[in-house]
Formats: sequence, C-alpha cells, structure tokens
Amino acid sequence: MFKKNAIIPVLLLLGVAAALPAQTGAKNPFTFFIPVGYELLILEQQTVHNPAAGVGFILGRQDLPFTEVERRFFGLALYQPLIFAETPAPDMPVLFHEIGLLFDGRLNRHQLLLIFKSASDKPISGGLHTFQLGAGWGYELIRRPHVSLILGLALGVSDFGDMLSVDTSVPVLPLPLIRFNIDTKWFASSFDFLTGPNFDFTVAPKSKIRLTGDMRMDQYRSIDDLICEFILWYRFFDKEHRDMAGIGVGFKNDVKDFDLTKGKTFGLQQRSVFAAIDLSILQIQGGWVFDSNYLVNGERSGSPANGFFLSVQGIIPVINR
Repeated sequence: MFKKNAIIPVLLLLGVAAALPAQTGAKNPFTFFIPVGYELLILEQQTVHNPAAGVGFILGRQDLPFTEVERRFFGLALYQPLIFAETPAPDMPVLFHEIGLLFDGRLNRHQLLLIFKSASDKPISGGLHTFQLGAGWGYELIRRPHVSLILGLALGVSDFGDMLSVDTSVPVLPLPLIRFNIDTKWFASSFDFLTGPNFDFTVAPKSKIRLTGDMRMDQYRSIDDLICEFILWYRFFDKEHRDMAGIGVGFKNDVKDFDLTKGKTFGLQQRSVFAAIDLSILQIQGGWVFDSNYLVNGERSGSPANGFFLSVQGIIPVINR
C-alpha cells in the first residue's frame, strides 16, 4: 500500500477473523491469538526460508450484516524474516526482515486505521525509506445489509520522493482511504485503496465449490508487480459451516520487496501452481514454482530457476470468549 511495499493487507486480518471459531452467542466476543507460519522454497539454485510469528486480537462479531455493525476491532503484529541459503545477488545480504503492525477499528459508521511496516535488511534503523507508517479515518457513506462504502483520509510517513518522482525526500503525504464491500448469495468482495489497490473476491460464497481471488499492486513497473492468488475450492460442509474445511488448487504470483539501507531495493518474485488444504485455523499449500526472479532496483537480475514450495500457516487461539 505505502510506497514500494504493501502494508499487511486488511484482507489478511479479515481472513484470520473468518478462520477463528464463531462466537454467535456473545454480544462482543473477544479472541486473542498467535499467528504462526513457515514457507520453504527449494529452487534449483537457491533455498529460502520464510518463518512468521506474531500476536493479534479480534473484538466484536464478524458475521453481522453491514448495517448491524456497531463496533469491531482487529489488531495484528507480525514478524517475518526472509533467509537465503546463498547470497541472492552481489553485495546483497542473506537475511531480510519484515515487520508489520495493523489496527483496524469500526465504531458504527466510523472507520479507524493504523498501519506500520518495515521491510529491509535493517528495519526501522535503516532510515526513513525503510519503513512506512500511516493513520487514517473514514466514514461509511453507504450502509446497507449487503453493501458498504467508506471514504476517508489518511496521513502517511515514509520517504515518498521516489513515488512522486522527485529528487527530494517527502516524509509526510496525505492519502485517500477507500473501502468497498459487497456480500451477496453469489458474489462477495472487498476493495481497499490507500496508495494502491487491494481487491479480493469469492464467487459462490455459499456453495461447496467456489472460486476465491486476492490481488494487489504495490508497484507499477510491470505485470510482475501484480501480486495475486486464485484458488478453486471444494468445501466439505454445508453453508452453516461453509468455511470450516476444504481442499483446493490454485495459482499465484508473489513478490517480496525490501528497501535496503544502501539505497537499493531487492525483491524475490515467483509464480507457482499449488494444491491447498484448509482446516480453518490451519492452511497448508504446496506446489511447483515454474518461474522465479531476483529484482534489484526494479530490474530482473538473475533467476534461482524452478523448484517447489511448501507453506504452513496456522492460528493458535489463546483466549476465545
């Protein structure tokens, strides 16, 4: 969302909320959870480890129509190191860090958003260009049972000089805040925009067979910057427990970008096809990486070739009441 790196998408947190056990009997249910994950890339010329761990909380019911939302709060803090077995490019480190914080709050028709991200070889301490901070407020202009539109304003703190194509540092920038949601029998989607678009959708959300998609653009250099994931799911249970468990097949294009303290940028881009198993609070993906590239200052700089990946993501509920 900000600059060259995406803040942890709000969609991720909404997915976390959907995965946790529903508390339909409580007026204001509260869940404190620990997200954990691990991804292993085994390519012909490289091995990459990407563990993840953090903490988070959810307050308020998640299964209400948009018109009945009175208060709903999410919070998430996540740390993800990216570890290469071999130096990925000349003068590049083998260890990168990604830190993300998100607070997403709803008070009736008011939307509050606080976000922070640092993706660098020296997070935070590497300078203004190695982290992004934002705070925003929005108001729900359209509030109907199946449609919601929120418009607002945010302030971002980072080095926005590159994004504005100017030679000087721009540390503070006003940004638009847009959030649009629709939830019907045959189609559900969420669209968020701060400085870049984030869009997800589900076709036939109440059916056992459904198609899901997540897309976002953090940069606009080429089609490689379209970060996306599409999965065709088969859910095992009926519509009353439609998100409890399922299997699927999918395709994704993933890009991990980092702003380095030396003034360079580095990224790892990969395309893959995979199979997925979703057990609500545990999701496993594994498949074939058929295209991968190193990106240095936005340009392709070699390839670690093809290979395989395995990803495990889980949520451990600590408090659920």
